[in-house]
Order: sequence, then structure tokens, then C-alpha cells
Amino acid sequence: MRGLAWVLVTVMGISLGLRAQADLPFADAAPAPKRGGVLRVVDEAPGSPFGIPWEIVGVSVCAAIPAFESLLWVDRQGRISPRLAERWEVAPDRRSITLTLRRGIRFHDGTPLDAGAVVYNLQRQMEARRVPFRSVEAVDDRRVRIHLQEWDNRIWLNLMGTSALMVSPSFLERQGLDRARWEPVGTGPFRFVRYQRDAAVTYRRFVNYWQPGKPYLDGVEMRFIRDLQTLRAAFLAGQVDVAGLGPYPAAAELIRQGYPAESFFGGVVVLVPDSANPDSPLADRRVREAIGYAIDREALAQATLFGLSQGWTQLTVPESRAYLQDHRGPTYNPARARELLAQAGYPNGFETTLIPAPYLDRNIAVALQQYLNAVGIRAQLELPEIGRYTEYQRRGWRGMLIHVFGYFPNFNAHVAFYYTQAPEGYASMRRPAQLETLFRDSVRTLREERHKVQALHRLLLSDLTVIPLMRYGRIYVMQKYVRDTKHLRWATWPFWAPEDAWLDR
Repeated sequence: MRGLAWVLVTVMGISLGLRAQADLPFADAAPAPKRGGVLRVVDEAPGSPFGIPWEIVGVSVCAAIPAFESLLWVDRQGRISPRLAERWEVAPDRRSITLTLRRGIRFHDGTPLDAGAVVYNLQRQMEARRVPFRSVEAVDDRRVRIHLQEWDNRIWLNLMGTSALMVSPSFLERQGLDRARWEPVGTGPFRFVRYQRDAAVTYRRFVNYWQPGKPYLDGVEMRFIRDLQTLRAAFLAGQVDVAGLGPYPAAAELIRQGYPAESFFGGVVVLVPDSANPDSPLADRRVREAIGYAIDREALAQATLFGLSQGWTQLTVPESRAYLQDHRGPTYNPARARELLAQAGYPNGFETTLIPAPYLDRNIAVALQQYLNAVGIRAQLELPEIGRYTEYQRRGWRGMLIHVFGYFPNFNAHVAFYYTQAPEGYASMRRPAQLETLFRDSVRTLREERHKVQALHRLLLSDLTVIPLMRYGRIYVMQKYVRDTKHLRWATWPFWAPEDAWLDR
């Protein structure tokens, strides 16, 4: 997944002991952070180099978070705040943005973060086609001007994610790309010590970090444990402090046992019909609507996501400006599903294929197969490996993919990623004719405007371009002494705040 990575937003208030995030007006003052200790975090293993930002692919960035920082922060509501840049200014003609860098920031190799270093990084991102900039220039030692082809209000996400991470140009030039690919040298609170392939990345406190008094920890270890039972056992044995999980039985069990968790369910599991294939039954909107009525979403979510989520009929969540208060999607009604199939010319149903993404539990596909069969849609299951599944996305498929469409705090970025620009393809998905026009109009405003993104959202829902099923998310279960990691609060879910984390023991 390139450029804008996806972020998973807050789960509804289910009674599983999830950590509250709102500050209570009359709560006791928070205790002062304690110093020392090493935080052991299990997260996604890198599938690509993680030391050169413009070579990082998708969740491989998890391995590098303690070492790297971005120019700005954007939170899950789309609010912008300073990071390495302390100020920003949009030109009156909206053809450029000028960033002013903080003073006194240094990379782990001792070289300064100045305008020249930022220009070097952004130019490499441009060459890799990860950012939509026309050019970048150093105005002086602390100011960087980014020139744009045209204004696009998704630009803020380009300035906070993987595409805005800063690596030391001097280190790259001195040590070479081969070493740098697996040794991140940034401005972050922790500096790289070693990488053990498929096992862990070890970091130690950066004593010259720019935020006074931080970090509080002596070190961070990013660990990679793929087997869920092994991870569960390591957590219960006290060998892991923070466990990154999906909505799995292990997560539900640990939460029920009283372990705190940060959880955000902003992604949506969807069916992606091959509606661009003219000979497919799914090219008929009535058939897609029938499928919407055939599925009991709430029962599906409870049975397959272990009480951690809920059925859903929209493509985003209430935190988004695109959320539609008045939308009521198809509810479970098998009789209505059969009626629509008959109207579309399929009174006896038809045959199709269900193709789940490899990271999804197979039980989701099995449950959907049963719902569809009950209304006459005889679906065969195909369980491809990731390579074949990616090939389907990019080159086309027959039947329906079962996929997770992620959350973006700017819904225009969601539309671009999955529909209008679609780096992952979705070649067999037909887009509504009006989508491009509405999208171009929506990205030209200074900030995302509610009525414009709602129009985009309403179009996709009314067309049933994809069929929403249930919310899906990321969960970080923590030992009871872990404090202030700030997991899952930013626009892209792998990012957190290791400089603020501390251990209360």
C-alpha cells in the first residue's frame, strides 16, 4: 500500500473494558511519567526495507516508528498539528505550501534537520511517485516550499505519513543504500541498535532528542510474532508489553481478562462484485441489492469477529465528515432478496465465487456462503495466497472479493485509494459514471467539505459499488502498567508516540 496508508478508527462502546480516551473535566491529575525500562511491542513484520522512507511498503513502517518522524501530525479526525515543522502556510493561489521547521533538531548521526535535508527527502519521494508535488525548494535554512500542480485537500496526509518521514541524507550518502535499507537513521526518540530478521528491531534512547525530557523509556523493542497462540502465550507470560492484533479470539480473551486495549474499528469489510464484467450477474444493481438483503450483518459480525465489532451499511464511520446520518442500507430480508433476484432474471439464483483476502478469517467467507446459498446464490469459495489475490485485484476476477476498505480522515483520500486512482487496482469493479466529476470538485476546496464528501459517499452507497458488511479494526492489548503509547490516534494506524510512552512499575 503506497503513500497514504490506512487508519482504523474508534470502536463503539462495547463492554469489553476498552481504555477510555476522553479527558474527564474533574478527574484527578495524571501521575508524572516514570523513567526507564524497555517497552516490548509486537506489531506487523516488515515485508520490505524499513530504513529508507520512499522504499517502505505498507505496514513495514511499523518496524521504523521509534526512529522516524514526519513533518506534521494529522489525527483520526483530520486535525493538523505540528511535528518536525512548527508552522505551515498555504499560498493565496493555493499553488504552494511553505513549512517552517523547528530549531535544533538533529538526526541520530548528529547532522541537522534543515531545509536541505527535507528537500532531499521529498525529492526522493517525488522520484518514487509517492507524493503529488510539482517541485520543492529550500527558501532558507528553516523554510521549505512545496509547489503543487493544482490544489488537492488530501495534501495534508502526504505530510504526515510514510511519505513525510525524514531520514538523514548524510547517513545515506556515507553508508550507502544497502546498509540504510535495514537501519533507520531519523530524528525520532529512539536510535537503531540491531535488526534480527523476522524476530525484532531493537532501539535505545536517543539522548539528543529534540523534545525536552523525552523519551521516558530506555528503549523499545519491536517484535514480530506471527502465530497468534505463541503471541498470546508470550503476553500472558509477561514477555510482551503491547500486542498488536486484529479482531481475533486472542484479543477478545485478553480484554475479557481485564487487560486494557486501544481499539479502532474504522475499516469496513466489503464485498467487491465483478460489476465491470458485462456478462456477470453482479453487473445488475438489483442483484447487488439482493445480496445486501441476503446477509444478516449483525449476526455475521458477532459470529466471526468475536463480539468485537458490529454489522455496518456504510463505507465510513460516524467520526468521518462523509458519514450519513439518514442512510439506511439493506437490512436482513431474504424474501426481498429473492424478489430482486427474480426481477433481475435470476428466479433460480446463479453460481458465483467468493474470494476472501488472505488476512481475513476463513469463517467470514463460510458464513457469507451460507447466507447467499439460502437465497439461491450458489457461491464457491476460493482461498488464494496473497500473490494470486493481488493479481486478481490488479488484473480482474470473477465473482466477489471479500476485502477490508480502510479509514481515511479525509474521505476524498478513501475515494482516490479505492475508486478513482486505485493503486491496488480493483480492475473488475465498475465505478459510477458521476464519480470522477464529484471527486474532482470535492478535492479542490481548501479543506474537506462535509456536503461534498457526503455526496460522494451517497453515490457509492446508492450504486452498491461495493457492499458493506461490518466494521473491522486493529486492537493493541497492553499490560496494565503500560501508559501513553497513543496507539491508533493518528491518520495512519501504524503510527504511535513512543516518546510519550512509559511504564508504571
